[in-house]
Amino acid sequence: MKIIKQLASGNRDNMKSLTYELETLIYSNVKESFPDNWNRQQISRSLFSDMKSLFDGKTIHTPGNTLKTKWALVQRKDETDEFFGEFAIVVQTAYHDGQAVTGTVFYDVAEKDGGKNTFSNLHKNDYRKLLSVSPRSQLLLYDYDTITGMAFPSTAEAVIGNHPHNWNSWISFTHAVTVPANLALALDVKTTALYKVSLPLSYQISFRYLYGLDLDYSASALETAAGQKTAKGNPKFMILVAVSHGGAEPIITFDYNTSMYVEFG
Repeated sequence: MKIIKQLASGNRDNMKSLTYELETLIYSNVKESFPDNWNRQQISRSLFSDMKSLFDGKTIHTPGNTLKTKWALVQRKDETDEFFGEFAIVVQTAYHDGQAVTGTVFYDVAEKDGGKNTFSNLHKNDYRKLLSVSPRSQLLLYDYDTITGMAFPSTAEAVIGNHPHNWNSWISFTHAVTVPANLALALDVKTTALYKVSLPLSYQISFRYLYGLDLDYSASALETAAGQKTAKGNPKFMILVAVSHGGAEPIITFDYNTSMYVEFG
């Protein structure tokens, strides 16, 4: 969601301003990649590298809470074709009451075809495979055109509280959205018709994953992400996030297969 520029002028360490900065990164990495560098793999690695720079070591202030985050990126060492999704996000969440959990989500990624409304790189068998291990799997869709009409509030107050009257025509838009893979499979479309059930990637990161929401906590999913279970393949790269609620220092302790993955970015 592209938050209007007034938000960027305030406290840069609150979630509103960070989300604005994240949307700015999405714009520069997605919109500005078209047409010369319109490649989903290149866009994804560049985007998440920039995202790491934005969030790593950051203290984020929200009403009644403080979040601290630590980020790392790892990629496959080998060139095998047996990949399990484009990437996985692994989030270790430590809550203020002392409870802690680790969850993951797998992503298939596609960029919109030039001059069309289709995503020819989407293949149902690919996300059927993801869903066989993780029912929380998602699609990440990149668009050089503005994405609106999402399954997302179209008024600013739903996101940022009370707003001035002159914001009444505020409309959220972005260039990268997430879609539940099981819902995309049920709808059986590979076009921008998927936008009606999408959420902005920036919202999914900032307001869902950093709170431990919409992740898979099964041993099978976590072991597949880590490269400890290899029967169905493993992600091309991983985004590792440790987030603490309440101000404690986060530490990434996720145990992944170091013979398969190496840190980058």
